[in-house]
Amino acid sequence: MLPDVTSSATSSNRKFLILMVTVTILFAVLPYLMGLASTPAGGAYLGYQYNTDDHMVYSAWMRQAQDGHFLMDNRFTTDIQPTLTVNLYFFALGLVSKVTGIALASTLSRLVFSGLFIVLAYRLVKRLGWDDVTTRTAMVLTVVGGGLGFLVWHTFGVAIVRPAPQILADLLNGSLPIDVWQPEAFVFPSMLTNGLFMVSLCLILFAMQCILEAKESWKPVLPGALAVCLLMNIHSYDVLIIALVMSGFLAASLIRKQATTQWCIRAAAIAAGAVPAALWFMHVLKVDPVFQARASTDTPSASFRAVLFGYLPMMILAIVGLALQPSEDKSIRQRRLAGVGLATLLFLGLFVAAGSSKEKYFLDAATWVIVTLIAGGATVLLADENPVMNLLTSWALVGTVAIYFPGLFQRKLAMGLSIPWAILAALGLATLLKTQEKSTKTLGTALVGIVLAATSLRWFARELQFIRDNTSRTAVQNVFLDEDGRKIMDYLNAQKGRHVLISPPGVISAAFKDGSQEGGQISPAPLIPDLNPIASGLAGVYTYAGHWSETPDYDKHRAVVQSIYFGKLDDATEGSKLATTSADYAIALNPKAFPIEGMTDLSKFGEVVVDGAKFRLIHLNRIEAAGSKP
Repeated sequence: MLPDVTSSATSSNRKFLILMVTVTILFAVLPYLMGLASTPAGGAYLGYQYNTDDHMVYSAWMRQAQDGHFLMDNRFTTDIQPTLTVNLYFFALGLVSKVTGIALASTLSRLVFSGLFIVLAYRLVKRLGWDDVTTRTAMVLTVVGGGLGFLVWHTFGVAIVRPAPQILADLLNGSLPIDVWQPEAFVFPSMLTNGLFMVSLCLILFAMQCILEAKESWKPVLPGALAVCLLMNIHSYDVLIIALVMSGFLAASLIRKQATTQWCIRAAAIAAGAVPAALWFMHVLKVDPVFQARASTDTPSASFRAVLFGYLPMMILAIVGLALQPSEDKSIRQRRLAGVGLATLLFLGLFVAAGSSKEKYFLDAATWVIVTLIAGGATVLLADENPVMNLLTSWALVGTVAIYFPGLFQRKLAMGLSIPWAILAALGLATLLKTQEKSTKTLGTALVGIVLAATSLRWFARELQFIRDNTSRTAVQNVFLDEDGRKIMDYLNAQKGRHVLISPPGVISAAFKDGSQEGGQISPAPLIPDLNPIASGLAGVYTYAGHWSETPDYDKHRAVVQSIYFGKLDDATEGSKLATTSADYAIALNPKAFPIEGMTDLSKFGEVVVDGAKFRLIHLNRIEAAGSKP
């Protein structure tokens, strides 16, 4: 069921939509094209600048799909595990990558779903019945809208460590606003960095619109259920977002007497689409200890102050727009003002509470239920005759407190939270400028657009900076493989069967030692890149210490690998350590390129099969070398 906007769009709006898709995709692809053009001779462009290690997790699934594996496992650990992971998106993308390669397949998917997102978002905004100018403003803000992060911008990290406006630094308690570092919470950063985020946003929008359309017909139920099922399979947290937002939407629909029994039944049928994928998820969680460890990774949401300042300009405009909506009914105006007041008091209360909170997880379960009920109450007070307004209001208010849901994964619940705030901000801006001359409206809209887009522009510039500096935002991966790295990956890819690899843990640049995180005159590229996740992602080998989240007891495993390479161990102890890892391949540093005191010569434990100027690949014969068995 593809979106049909032609019936509701004028010729002018269709041209605007085509232009917006074209420009957006152009900006989203430019860093990739620059990366290809900047690839060093003999090397390879990985295709990712932001959170490269996470992209290698996706790449590892795609790499398994290339080998025809529908059921996948975790290549970032040597622990015993069943092969039960199913991810339909990355399986399909893996099949495409057999022809295009992993980086290009990921990029093409990111671009395709970025374009589809704009079409779906336009279809949602058109349901509001706004004039063309407000509709276009809403679309632009939806894509590029951000907060105040550009004022305290940092290339790396989530804390303010460089000089910043003192008032902002104090208000933020030293934390960067999330529009600096959390791409999934905003649209343009997601378009730049992650195809999984874009397909998930498309599925969220599509499922929500199917629920809206189900008021009148059963026709959207099956497509909606399939979308929810796919979303549950590829990015399960987003189904919880839909559930929480729809609870507030239902309350608003009930108070406006819009909800009907048939509509609720159809919406429930759409929601039931999640059940098959959820049952499989629970089965894997029950029987796979590696998946259990991965699922228990702490992912708390940022301080509410960092969240608030990540959306603040859009929030202010949105609240103004909601407060000033005209109505001939005095009681409705009073109810609306009460809703705006309740929402404002809720956010101010959370802002104050966040200033003294030292807890990793901001709200306990009981408090979270209370604030969610308050957000739902504000949504009810703001209930509008247009169901789409109620959906957006619930998404903005309930969605903002949903990110503190009492679960380990709460930060992931910020997916797409900028969307409702951006659309409602366009309403607020149009309301404020309603009585102004056309030239003033144009100027005011342009100025607001520039401010709200400032952070997105800095994201774009940072992607280009990472390419120039050859460093990922992780600070321990490069953007490019050098010739040695490419030859090693090619060699590993040619080997059949199951193989385990170790590689030196990454060492960050000396540029970070002064706390600036910016580098100054020193390159921020890692002193030693961490090739562990790269090998699992691109060559499909198992790594003993592959990824900070995917590897159970990662810190312990990393310490073992660290001691193997730099521990100054005798041969017997070294061999015993190698036996612990079960590795049959090791990437070693060439001492001529890395004159590190006490670095172990691993070639004594096997045969050098790829000998490069910086890196060597050694086929380990560890049992004989160690004189022991694992």
